[in-house]
Amino acid sequence: MFKLARPIFFHCQTPLHAGSGSDLGVVDLPIQRESHTAFPKIEASSLKGAIREDFETSAATQADKNNIQLAFGYDGGNSSNHEAPFTEAEDREYAGALGFTDARLLLFPVRSARGVFAWLICPAILKKFSHEANNICNLGDLSFPEISHADDGDVLTASDAIIANGKATLEEYHFTAKVEGNVTAAAKTLAAATGIAEIENRLGVVSDEVFRDFVQMSTEIITRIKIDNEKGTVQRGALFTEEYLPAESVLYALVMANPLFGTTKAKTGFTYKEEGKALGEAEKVMGYFMKGLRPYIQIGGNATLGKGIVKTAKITN
Repeated sequence: MFKLARPIFFHCQTPLHAGSGSDLGVVDLPIQRESHTAFPKIEASSLKGAIREDFETSAATQADKNNIQLAFGYDGGNSSNHEAPFTEAEDREYAGALGFTDARLLLFPVRSARGVFAWLICPAILKKFSHEANNICNLGDLSFPEISHADDGDVLTASDAIIANGKATLEEYHFTAKVEGNVTAAAKTLAAATGIAEIENRLGVVSDEVFRDFVQMSTEIITRIKIDNEKGTVQRGALFTEEYLPAESVLYALVMANPLFGTTKAKTGFTYKEEGKALGEAEKVMGYFMKGLRPYIQIGGNATLGKGIVKTAKITN
């Protein structure tokens, strides 16, 4: 069982494709989704792999590489394979001290006739995020006022930035809109947690059902082709479509820290400390992760096309 948990946030700077494989539907390569809600997500295994790769890219010393092995789990293909403190087989048989949940959708961007775009959230997501932040991560300052939303034709907003004459036009749909004090308060809390100040102007709350429809119908669908180098035309049979989470999407995941696993010999290879603080093992692991998580990382496919660049934010207290 994990000892510490903290939320981390991912603000998409470019469209992101965390694929679920090929499909027989309208889109050839869809994104990953929760089975019970159809809300987009990034599988924990995909997320952990992307973050580990980023840590490995920035590892400068053998001590850095050892820390990665102990925090994320031993990887025999890593350059520190069979080096101290992993010289013996028993020193390489352990679980990583870091755990991750799926990255779930927090805010979904949609076109707005006023204000260019709005970030939408629904009561179900807000309630789930609040529960996890306060009960799993023990962050009592991430509570939200009650926001009820029964009418599918309404949107409750944090400000009038996306409202014109009492209406909000989102994509091609018109909603009755009004500024709601509880939404304004929620927007301020979310802006502080994620580091995205514009949430205070652009946040809108719609019903769970309307939110589900938006995240199913308003993702980016990109048609890909391959050019025949000799003819300069589209190669026959090389046409396919990919689905992307749009830029400006915001997701969150929980990172969980345990005391170090493995033999005492392996554990002594973990080097992390904070000046003036006596830290337990789980606190060292969490501190190491939070310090090492870079402001920008890449997640998902098509990295060479500039896809999947996200800005990270974290709550460390």
